[in-house]
Amino acid sequence: MAKQRRKRRRGAPAELPGSRKSKYPFPLSLLFNAKIFYVFFIVVMIASMGAIGFGNFGGSNSRRTTAPIVIDSTPAPTSDAQQWPAGPPPVIDATAAHVATIETSEGDIVIALSTEAPLAVNSFAFLAAKNFYDGVAFFYVDQDYFTQTGDPTCTGDGDRICSGLGGPGYTLSIEGSGKHEPFSVVLIANSDGGLDVHGSQFRILYTADERLDGKETVFGVVIEGQDILTNLANLSVCSVSTADDCQEDLSTALIIEDVTIEPDRTVLLAEG
Repeated sequence: MAKQRRKRRRGAPAELPGSRKSKYPFPLSLLFNAKIFYVFFIVVMIASMGAIGFGNFGGSNSRRTTAPIVIDSTPAPTSDAQQWPAGPPPVIDATAAHVATIETSEGDIVIALSTEAPLAVNSFAFLAAKNFYDGVAFFYVDQDYFTQTGDPTCTGDGDRICSGLGGPGYTLSIEGSGKHEPFSVVLIANSDGGLDVHGSQFRILYTADERLDGKETVFGVVIEGQDILTNLANLSVCSVSTADDCQEDLSTALIIEDVTIEPDRTVLLAEG
């Protein structure tokens, strides 16, 4: 019997017994097919990036914007200060002799008020009745010249910035012929150079200064408590001074606790 030769496929290698590759079931067959795997991978990546981009674009109008956090470390300087733009109404007969007692954190300072400065004395009495001076500090001390107080922004609790510019919202005309002598109590002149003085801020002089006679209102003189004033340490608050040794707070300053105005009984007894 003639042997029949199997025709070998041209170009195809002869298969050895047991050399036939086993086929993987779906979907593993896709993973082990390099071409199909790469195509599948690229398609998935393109679809993912498109979905992300579309989501951002489509949701841009409806996305909630978080408000930025704003930190304001600056306290409000005069938001709760009392203001009377129309000026003080008459509250006492300022042509009669009166005394003012300033209760402070170190004791009482007593001032004999001048009958030659009725506008200033009446204003002082009005503000005292409104508790305007309560808690206010002597924010400047220069033992060679004067100490100053009457700014409602200058307090010892540190809640507000001592500006050195605070007041009751009004000014007063310059009055009287008082002299700038030691322990005189003086309403300070306004910085604008006009013929008026501050409504609440006053100085108590340590030394005489005749240069200011007639340019400010001298409305009293300290008759008790001079030692409280002379024992004060020099003080200059940074917000009102450019001195290198200025201080940031008023925790050690002399603080006004209360002011009372009453008729001068010594004058009344002398007249009676």
